[in-house]
Formats: sequence, structure tokens, C-alpha cells
Amino acid sequence: MTILKCSATTCLYNEDMLCSRGEIDVMGESARKADETSCGSFREKSESAMNSAKNGCGCETIQIDCKAHNCTYNEHCKCTAAAIDVAGSGAKACSETKCDTFECQC
Repeated sequence: MTILKCSATTCLYNEDMLCSRGEIDVMGESARKADETSCGSFREKSESAMNSAKNGCGCETIQIDCKAHNCTYNEHCKCTAAAIDVAGSGAKACSETKCDTFECQC
């Protein structure tokens, strides 16, 4: 599994810069740069969402399904990078996040 650091502190699943979801989806099917990727699992924290979601502890290693087909680390839609950074400080939607580790093989 991949080590994940996440700066999307507005995400419901962010626990101390780690992800409490257990797995995430990196989007960006035809991405050629990091800004064209996003965390498809991002959900903005809100009062109602926090009351209905069970937040566990943040995980340092995580399963990452990757739809960024041009990424060097994508192997059969799974991330093979040793570690990734999901950026998105202040994000209000998944489109405001990105995989900072994305590296185009193009």
C-alpha cells in the first residue's frame, strides 16, 4: 500500500493530515499534469456530514485506485508510488484537490 499525506484539511476524512477513509480514488483519466488530477473521494466537512459519518483514525498507508492513466505510478488502475501527497488546503470540492505526486509518462 501507498503512504498518503493529505493537506485537504476541509475533507471529512482528513484526520491529522492522514485519511480515515481507508481507500481513495485519484481522478484524471487524461491528465498530463498534477493540476488535472483530483481526489474523487473528497467530501467537504459539514455539520450534517460530520454527524452521520464515522471518522476513524487517519491511516498512513492506504489503497489508492488511480484513474490517471498517464501517470508513471499507475499500474492497472492502482497506484504503485511508495508515497503520495494529496493537496487541497481550503478545498470545497474534489475538483479543488490534486495528486501532487502525479508524474506524466507522456
